[in-house]
Amino acid sequence: MTGPYNRRTLLRTAGITVAGTIAGCRGDSSTSSNTDEASDDTASPEPTSADTHAESNGAPSVDEFLSRTDNYDGIIDETGTDSVTVDVGVEANGAYYGFNPAAIRIDTGTTVKWEWTGQGGVHNVEARHGADFESEQKSSAGETYTQAFEEPEMVLYVCVPHEGVGMKGAIVVE
Repeated sequence: MTGPYNRRTLLRTAGITVAGTIAGCRGDSSTSSNTDEASDDTASPEPTSADTHAESNGAPSVDEFLSRTDNYDGIIDETGTDSVTVDVGVEANGAYYGFNPAAIRIDTGTTVKWEWTGQGGVHNVEARHGADFESEQKSSAGETYTQAFEEPEMVLYVCVPHEGVGMKGAIVVE
């Protein structure tokens, strides 16, 4: 190529464009996760002191964490029961990428059992805030993982393979 444009100029321009795009993407994600301010919780169906407590330690509120989870419709009150079952691989987020219910409120001492539906491929359950647990990745219907919650806390968890599409859940332990 001759004249004002040659292969070297074209490649340099393309490289600068790609680098700028990548830098812009990385900049957006780092600023969006750097929010410690409490949000207006008036829209939350059942705000609790556990939501505020979690925000003070750097975790997002339940509403913030589940904002891109399309089957989240408030925190389901499961207090007064010894055990609660959460289905894994329910229809949500464009396929079988959801937990049902997406968010629950329980008493201390309650055991949560996640039960796989067999839909949506391989899923797992891994705590992101408030607790420390991680299941193996499973795909067969009827497989389970259980976890007891012995202290008041807010637990935010995900399915690691499908976290990016919104497969997230929350447990408020009172």
